[in-house]
Amino acid sequence: MHLTGEAIGHVIAHLLGEPDATVDRDRTIPTLLIELDDFLAGGLRTGQTTVIASRPGEGSSTFALGLARAAALHQGISTLLIAPDAPESEVVMRLISAETHIPLQRLRSRTLDEGELRRLRERRRRLESAPVSNFAGSPPAGILLDTVGAMTFEEDLRLVIVDGLTTLGASTRESVARMCARAREDHHALVLVGGVLPRWSGAGTAPGLDDLREHDSLADIVDTVLVLEPHEPPAVAVHVVKHRYGPTGTVRVAHSAHTSLPSV
Repeated sequence: MHLTGEAIGHVIAHLLGEPDATVDRDRTIPTLLIELDDFLAGGLRTGQTTVIASRPGEGSSTFALGLARAAALHQGISTLLIAPDAPESEVVMRLISAETHIPLQRLRSRTLDEGELRRLRERRRRLESAPVSNFAGSPPAGILLDTVGAMTFEEDLRLVIVDGLTTLGASTRESVARMCARAREDHHALVLVGGVLPRWSGAGTAPGLDDLREHDSLADIVDTVLVLEPHEPPAVAVHVVKHRYGPTGTVRVAHSAHTSLPSV
């Protein structure tokens, strides 16, 4: 990228709050979790890659789905969610559950009371019109990287969430490097859902970057790493263990089995 004086001037005008200032390719995508957005200077940044990790079963996929919901349903931001390990119907049900606050089991069994039916009707238009694309199940030809490349090439996307790092196997570093490069080139925010080593037991000890399962492959490639640690519901501690352009540390946010957004 060739940096010109004009481009620098646009940034300065933006910082000064001048009404006609535009910074076309420096945008953030708020998570709508106030504490986390404050810590990350506004939220997820386009052109950068964030890894979200937790111990197995402790909410990284749910948290990532909350980011998709915050962007697509509540901000109108074009979003792609890829979950190769989950059936498409399951991802859709989880999104509906998060938005309506109807327990998944009741959605699956179709045993909704009048209040739940009302909430589903009230949120139907928002859910149906949201700019979110969902690709679940095994990618064509079994190649996750090619699926990400094809779908981001065809769509004008600002947020891409890939919940499937474990499917990359031995090629994790090369595949993630290529996805990161595409995120920088196409200027979308890339979120990858990973895992942490079981030797991190929590119990009052904060995780480090070397607790990330893919640490050796990803540490120097990605921009931000968030490790989740559940606390007394509805709180979760978000440990920012890598932040290329800002501080590391821990914040607590509201998070539940249904959604990582405050009730709306």
